[in-house]
Amino acid sequence: MSIYMFNLLFVYFWSWLSSFYGKKDISLPIGYRPNNLMVYISIVSLVLVSGLRYGVGTDYWTYSLLYNIAGIRDLGDIIGWGESETASDSDVGFIVFLWVLNKITDNPQLMFLITALITNILIVRTLRDYVKPFELGIFLYICTFNYYSTFNGVRQYLVAAVIFWSFRYLITGNWKKYFTIIILSSTFHASALIMIPVYFIVRRKAWTSFTFVLTLCFVLAAMLYNKFISLLMFLIKNTQYGHYEEWFTNNSNGMNIIKIFVLLIPLVISYLYRNKIREIWPDGDYVVNLCIINFLFGLLATRDFIFARFSIYFGLYQLLLIPIFTRLFDKKTNTLIYFILAVCFFVYSYMLLPVDSNVLPYKSIFSK
Repeated sequence: MSIYMFNLLFVYFWSWLSSFYGKKDISLPIGYRPNNLMVYISIVSLVLVSGLRYGVGTDYWTYSLLYNIAGIRDLGDIIGWGESETASDSDVGFIVFLWVLNKITDNPQLMFLITALITNILIVRTLRDYVKPFELGIFLYICTFNYYSTFNGVRQYLVAAVIFWSFRYLITGNWKKYFTIIILSSTFHASALIMIPVYFIVRRKAWTSFTFVLTLCFVLAAMLYNKFISLLMFLIKNTQYGHYEEWFTNNSNGMNIIKIFVLLIPLVISYLYRNKIREIWPDGDYVVNLCIINFLFGLLATRDFIFARFSIYFGLYQLLLIPIFTRLFDKKTNTLIYFILAVCFFVYSYMLLPVDSNVLPYKSIFSK
């Protein structure tokens, strides 16, 4: 755990310095730009801890195997030019990506390093542009467990990072760029296509009757879970996800209820201070709506953890929402809230580290 603690302290320190030595920038929604050099020093630590890990994460060996398989395949078969039965890969973009990396080296560690680099740069750059105080956003990135979750579901988090960076096009209504990015991202993970209908759902005022109707639908789906799953299986039976039928019918492993409260409490605060949040950030309603969807998928995940996979696309928006709470009141109260948030999420992360996502014990390529 010592490497994770060092990483947290190192990243927070340099993020704090980047905020301290930042400058006014009215082109950004927060009106302030942290110091870029110090931002990238923070990124270096995040990338190295993630990218140089060895055997860490539940999916580590699965991705290593996938990397090796991609390296021995023919490019024509991967993208459908050949006659191989394996030419029907739905996530062909990711397989081509691995194939290209194999031309550099057959060591899968390169994949983990490159994906860590892209994922963390895109997430941190987005936090830099939309979060104030920036260092709190970075602290939450680690202590909400989003950072550690990137060690698993590598390609889906890579896609989620790209879409998270594309948030700038969602709030400006530039649907052409947003949809183009989503469609390209879906070649890495087809589930990214869910963000196309989400675009129309979240680009509206939060806490309207639509919000409560949507919430009711998810609550009913959770309560009438077996009927909901039967309908879902009918809809996806002829897709690449059809093989999940046995999983849904036999698995009963749900999300920890503590995680649900972590998703719910910020939404309660957002509702109580919704008008103040709109004053601080007029586009904040879009963020709140994305966090609501995250919570709703969390509700379904209490019945089956696989629904938490969809939360990968929405959980990052909590990092944009929660820091706003430190700007709602007077300076003294805001400082107290900052401290409370830091302590609570640090304890939350500390509790999860030993039991979640196989991130302990940490081993690097130098200590394997």
